[in-house]
Amino acid sequence: MSKKVTFSPVTRLSGILSVKLTIDNNIVVDADASSTMFRGFEWIMRDRHVTDAVYMTQRVCGICSLAHGAIGSYLLDELYDNQISEDAQYLRNIMYGADFLQNHIRQIYFFSLPDYVKMPNRPPFHGQNLLDARLKPRDNQCLVDNYFKAIKIAQQSHQILALFGGKAPHQHSFVHGGVAVAPTVDKINTALSLVEQIHQFVSKTMLPDIKLISRVYSDYFEIGVTPRRLLSFGLWRFGAKNEKYLWKGGVLRGNRLAEVDLDLINEGIINSWFEGDADNIYDGELEPEPLKESAYSWIKTVKYKGEQFETGPLARLIINGLYKGGTSTMDRIMARALETLLITELMIKWLAKLKPSQEAPIKQNKEPIKDQVIATNDAMRGALLHSAKINDEEVIKYNIITPTVWNFSPKDQYENLGPVENAMVGTKIRYSGELYTILGRIIRSFDPCMSCATHVLDLKGNVKDKVVF
Repeated sequence: MSKKVTFSPVTRLSGILSVKLTIDNNIVVDADASSTMFRGFEWIMRDRHVTDAVYMTQRVCGICSLAHGAIGSYLLDELYDNQISEDAQYLRNIMYGADFLQNHIRQIYFFSLPDYVKMPNRPPFHGQNLLDARLKPRDNQCLVDNYFKAIKIAQQSHQILALFGGKAPHQHSFVHGGVAVAPTVDKINTALSLVEQIHQFVSKTMLPDIKLISRVYSDYFEIGVTPRRLLSFGLWRFGAKNEKYLWKGGVLRGNRLAEVDLDLINEGIINSWFEGDADNIYDGELEPEPLKESAYSWIKTVKYKGEQFETGPLARLIINGLYKGGTSTMDRIMARALETLLITELMIKWLAKLKPSQEAPIKQNKEPIKDQVIATNDAMRGALLHSAKINDEEVIKYNIITPTVWNFSPKDQYENLGPVENAMVGTKIRYSGELYTILGRIIRSFDPCMSCATHVLDLKGNVKDKVVF
């Protein structure tokens, strides 16, 4: 006999997420993942000077803000035909790497670890409901201690970003044309000292912690499995025109890898609270419709060549041959931890190659050479796309497709499931009380961030159907 279950809100993540499930004979047979936050940045960007994209879109999220600032800068580099120096590229990637580190360390320890580790019975862990605690007391205490150590390490990652970006989050110097802060000797040496400490923590503490959890909870290599459809736009840009990627992008379906064709990306809204035409990245004209009865999420259904694809650290590493595992809950956690280590190693190399200078490596052209452009790059959680259409440097249309939109896409018109929904369907609930534990672990392995869907409320708490400034 089937039953309906609502898991709302799914806590310990950024933003509001609800999940509605159908369970039959203790197996999840259907799932609706619903983001109840409205992202209004496409409306906020209208009629603004296009260079505002670097600063305004960072406010989409306080966790991965530089991702939006970086892709906004890449978009403007192409729009204005900027030429980026080698030092500017090293410095940009060092800053971006630092923001990746703080995100991954916090995600692993603050969001994921309490799913597997019995935390002390005091705030913010008071009343923790962990029915499936398997670690030995000594190992458990070790991971609790490392949780608190991770707070300082994540802070050090933000220190690196603030050194070159002025502040963190929402830095001010990674802008179109390069970086507006000089890479002085003292800044480089300070950053190098910090990243070496982070590297030591990641290699000697975080990776062993995750390996321990993966051994004790090894069944999660078989839980939360998604179809092998993975997508990445690429990461760590180099070259005078941002044309080179250190980590390549691609579309992996099964074992077949192909280059990404942006013309094959489209957004559907059959189950989203929008009305209008969303097929074209540039020209989709949408209006919020929170009373749409058939819908269950503010997230749009983004597809590539008619199919939903998973994105994130796991997709990146598999596409680049840096991880050989599957597409399960534990594989996502393992890949994120491994990527954190790889980024610390890259940053140490980049800092060694960065030439000290008293001058900022930046040169901005004044006149745009295009009136529309699409910029893509990977962010912490996966593939990120910004597109802009302008007239006389003023934004006519702006569109953002975030990694969480890829991963938390609702069903399409054929009832095909998005990646997170797919990961939940087929899950067996083995004993009473396990439901929220097992689903929480699956969901949080995707590192969800619903802040990409900033909502707009009036004073009475009613969702407005137009953006409010």
